[in-house]
Amino acid sequence: MHLSARTGKDSPYNARMPGIVLSTIAFFVAGFFIKRYLDVIGIPKTMVRGMVVFVLALAVAYGVAFVVDWIAGS
Repeated sequence: MHLSARTGKDSPYNARMPGIVLSTIAFFVAGFFIKRYLDVIGIPKTMVRGMVVFVLALAVAYGVAFVVDWIAGS
């Protein structure tokens, strides 16, 4: 039985919400720490470095979303 999303009960969207929230947080945290690490090892700030930060932070966010969805059982 599918209830309305407004009721907040048994909605398939409720299971996805923690994954979206935690992966968004993980994206920004990973981006911060990756940038900081690249600063420490002396990589110059170029467009390639920005793309590397974006791709790695995105991979971390996807991983967090996958784990949260797997734990939630959806």
